[in-house]
Amino acid sequence: MTNLITKILNVLFLHACITIILLPAGIAAEEKPLSLQTTAVRYVFTANVERKLHPWLQEEIAETWFEGNIPKSCHICDNVYRYPTDNGSVVTRGVQNMLNRKRLAAILEVEEFLTVIVRQTGEVLSIEAALHNLKQEEPLWAKVYEWSKPWSMW
Repeated sequence: MTNLITKILNVLFLHACITIILLPAGIAAEEKPLSLQTTAVRYVFTANVERKLHPWLQEEIAETWFEGNIPKSCHICDNVYRYPTDNGSVVTRGVQNMLNRKRLAAILEVEEFLTVIVRQTGEVLSIEAALHNLKQEEPLWAKVYEWSKPWSMW
């Protein structure tokens, strides 16, 4: 019985140590500026976002993640791709699919994709951002921001 309790405590201690070691690495990945050479940005503006806000939002995104420099824009990230399979074909779209991501990365000569989805509700803009790489299917990080329109801040 004591041996079982010791094993359980050791496993819990090991999980706690792994979490403590790996958690700061995940936080640091989100906070560091992204590389202009290796990251492309996919902007998705929903229909309710005022067209005149698009340039300002792109500048804010550049300031937030690229130290004010203008990143590569992934205009082809919404293309539809068809892949053959044993029983027909599969149609996929965007950087959510690893096959698409690798194909787009080769075309654009990048290693990461920052997907930014912008929604507007009245004076508030909701910014959903997610960073994808070529190594794992899930995003490296995802975050939601709420920004005010620029003239409502004064």
